[in-house]
Amino acid sequence: MRPNYPIIFLLVLLAWFVYKAAGAPLSDYAGYYFGSRALLQGNFQQVYDTYSLNALIAQQGYAGVFVSYTPFPPFTSVLMAPFLVFPIAVSKIIFNIVSATLFVIVLARTLTYFSVPQWVGWLVPVLFFIPVRNNIFFGQAYLLLFALLMEGFMAYKKGRTITAALLWAVAIVFKLFPLVLLFFLVAKKQYKQLAYCVAACMLLGLVSLLFNGFASWHYYVFTIFPRANNGELNNSYTFLFQSAFMLLKNLFVYDEVQNPQVLLNSMPVFIICMVLFKSLILAACVGISLHKRTTGQLAFAGWVTASLLLSPNGSSYSLVLLLIPLLALANSKRVYVYIFMALVFLINIIPVQALATWPLLLQYPRLYLLLLFFLLMLVVASARLSWQPLFAFVMILLLVDVPKLFAQNDNSSYLLKEKLPLVYTYAIKDNRLVYYYWDQQGSHEVIAAYPVRQHSAADVAIKDNQVYYKNSRLTSTPDRKQQALVIEGSEIIYLSDKNRGFGFYTLRRIAVPR
Repeated sequence: MRPNYPIIFLLVLLAWFVYKAAGAPLSDYAGYYFGSRALLQGNFQQVYDTYSLNALIAQQGYAGVFVSYTPFPPFTSVLMAPFLVFPIAVSKIIFNIVSATLFVIVLARTLTYFSVPQWVGWLVPVLFFIPVRNNIFFGQAYLLLFALLMEGFMAYKKGRTITAALLWAVAIVFKLFPLVLLFFLVAKKQYKQLAYCVAACMLLGLVSLLFNGFASWHYYVFTIFPRANNGELNNSYTFLFQSAFMLLKNLFVYDEVQNPQVLLNSMPVFIICMVLFKSLILAACVGISLHKRTTGQLAFAGWVTASLLLSPNGSSYSLVLLLIPLLALANSKRVYVYIFMALVFLINIIPVQALATWPLLLQYPRLYLLLLFFLLMLVVASARLSWQPLFAFVMILLLVDVPKLFAQNDNSSYLLKEKLPLVYTYAIKDNRLVYYYWDQQGSHEVIAAYPVRQHSAADVAIKDNQVYYKNSRLTSTPDRKQQALVIEGSEIIYLSDKNRGFGFYTLRRIAVPR
């Protein structure tokens, strides 16, 4: 039993977390649960509208809940289906038990398969205390994702092509960002494994189509995913995500209310910086994968780390995936292992919420430490940056982002010069504008400092997500719009989620053409 002592210690800790989480708020798990159930019933537009989803949860008698289904593709509901037959409180407990059990089993197998020193196993619960705890308390799925990725990799190393393909495909269609694993297979010239992975993804996609229907996937791919990939989940300028995307956006993308103080207001500079950042990360991973002395485990770990760096939306619970590169480096020189462990510990314990009042460049310590972690991985792997893949990635990513450079100007502006929560509707009462917003406590009414003497909806309409006045189109922007109204015959006000999370509306105004 001696080699299993670290795993027993971790198992006891996870059991304690599961027990304590049973009495904790439903948190993110409510989004998984109620969103998946409504999605399987065909209500995809209600599910991906944050207000509608939270109103649905409140109607069923649950208070203190505020969640979003925007990050989750429709396949999430298929994976969650077995847990939906239980009441939500029981369902969360069962989900946590399943996730924790699979996490422990796969971690034990990984420690044995790759001959990881036992002392490293003892430190896993200490180094990853907060990510593991948050996964259990929030009802998040990254323990399960770790199991899928690592079990898939071990199957890949054993030549079990179909098993590896199925496990990785589940991870990809479940969270999408593991899609970078396909680049790993291309770089390693594992074309057979790549073909099986693509085929498995297509098979799981077909299964999801049977349960979710084509309309839900069409809506997700063309409406939801572009916004989520742009970091627009709830606050599209939040430093809490600790991503390079958010740092550069705060530096170079102006917003009158959310980001008025920028270093330079330039969308081209932002796009070029992001293209260079992504290209350097991807080219570095190619360098790790092609180096003759690099093990397959270290190359795989490099791509997993890259996926965390490239995502615009970071979180504390996703940091449990840093266990993959840490285990890959566990048999390196002791000094390297100590440095990597220190970095992981600091990355995991930084209370980023406490940095809200700090200067912008000091608000991203987790990002800087993760970049340092990645750079040290390159040093250990003796990887060299090749100019050919770097140039190829730059060209491809520039082509993808070219449409953003030619986006039409938006002549609208904020109606109220203050940060608002999720506004879902408004009305005119006693010659004043009244708006309604939703948060964890439910619906709230606010009388705005905006007098209204005359208003009309006769000549204005929202068609194809654009504002029209007397059949003349006034906007050409991708933000969601609704409830347009002409005020005093001089300006049009409407709800819009421009530069905000999808469905997180605020009030905007645009002048009536003369």
